[in-house]
Amino acid sequence: MVGLIVARSKNNVIGKNGQIPWRIKGEQKQFKELTTGNAIVMGRKSYEEIGHPLPNRLNIIVSRTKKFEGENLITASSVQEAIALAKEKDENLNVYIAGGYGLYKEAIPFVDKMYITEVDLVVEDGDVFFPEFDADEFDLEIGETGGEEIKFTRTVYVRRAGEKAKDKADAAQITYKRLTEAELETFINMRITQLTEEYEVEGKRPPEDVNLKTALEDFYHRHMADGTFVSWLALDGDKIIGTSGMSFVEKPPYFSCPTGRLGLLSSMFTNPNYRRMGIAKELLHRVVEEARSYGCGAVWITASNMGVKLYTAYGFEHNGNFMQYKL
Repeated sequence: MVGLIVARSKNNVIGKNGQIPWRIKGEQKQFKELTTGNAIVMGRKSYEEIGHPLPNRLNIIVSRTKKFEGENLITASSVQEAIALAKEKDENLNVYIAGGYGLYKEAIPFVDKMYITEVDLVVEDGDVFFPEFDADEFDLEIGETGGEEIKFTRTVYVRRAGEKAKDKADAAQITYKRLTEAELETFINMRITQLTEEYEVEGKRPPEDVNLKTALEDFYHRHMADGTFVSWLALDGDKIIGTSGMSFVEKPPYFSCPTGRLGLLSSMFTNPNYRRMGIAKELLHRVVEEARSYGCGAVWITASNMGVKLYTAYGFEHNGNFMQYKL
């Protein structure tokens, strides 16, 4: 079961100046009762405000700029990935989305229940609000009331049968095409964003003296023209949501690669909202087939931690003797 837990004021406020704008004895009791022994999913800012993993539950932090690891603490890049990671740990875990706004908005199409505590209070100058949703997709259950000076009422929105959003792989119109000049500028911007995020995850800042956009434009124009670089794109409508690239190089032939031709895999990226849907596997397959057609005897890649599982399942093998000398 995937649930969402939130408390909101009469005017839909859930936060003000980085804080919950009320203190009501017993109001947060339900949160502990539901999440203990299960999994909670929260954004980076929400987690950093708490400052530590909540005990006796799996804490999954959604972040694309930082990595959080520890006992009962892992990182995901999207709500969908967080749900999948929780189920990999234990398929019997209930998963609860715990905020903030961005995660709530992303999660609403996937939740089975929303535990919304309605606080009998109007908050002036609130700066974080609970996202709008279609109440017709849910049945409303009214629960207990509590509070002394400020009253609250427990409610549960239970998604009606047949109303849960389809898997995005079914709902989205995913198509695949080879990269052309028409998509090149978008492709380059996505590549720079991807590389920048990889630096930030490692706690580093990209070097400011490198004009990466100009260098990438020069590389792609030259190597697309001579056929030594190809890329396949995944699109949802007109939106590029996944990329893969393959460069072709040659070495002197050797026994296991008599052509001497090698494929260098790069630019593997899927929009976080579309992950765990088979898109990366399809993109990988298409550029591997490009390498096969080019006459390559092998494909090489330096895999990220997230990518290792994909490549291993596809059939890539580790090469323990691979080394690099940086010039």
